[in-house]
Amino acid sequence: MLPSSEPVRITAKRIGLAAPVEAVGLDKDGTVTMPTDADHADWYTGSVTPGERGNAILAAHLDSTTGPAAFYSLGALRKGDHITVQRRDGRQAVFTITTMNVYDKEAFPSQTVYGPTTIPQLTLITCAEWDKEAKTYRANLVITAHPTPPPT
Repeated sequence: MLPSSEPVRITAKRIGLAAPVEAVGLDKDGTVTMPTDADHADWYTGSVTPGERGNAILAAHLDSTTGPAAFYSLGALRKGDHITVQRRDGRQAVFTITTMNVYDKEAFPSQTVYGPTTIPQLTLITCAEWDKEAKTYRANLVITAHPTPPPT
């Protein structure tokens, strides 16, 4: 378990993910603010920092009007893949994916996704299931990951 330190970059080598991380709060409607730059991920400041005890929440756009965004390839990850979060203190928090779920926006389990945990957890969120007719995403991809044990 690591002490508090803001995340500055998230990477997942297998899919070529390498994105800066912005600190964000909540919008007026109570939802987590999305990053101002589609190529950045955001860290919700109402959650712990990655590596601390608790649930660290990072979200990012899947795409934008100009093309793929920070979490465009997130759906290509699989259980057992690794995600690294570089922290402001120079340390890295390395996580292994344990679950991947797609939730309909109308039935999104906010309490489960955003809820506290007793162990360090990283939760990544992006959009899923494009609806051509409505021109919006119908669901969210939610990935949970837990600290990777150090090599023995």
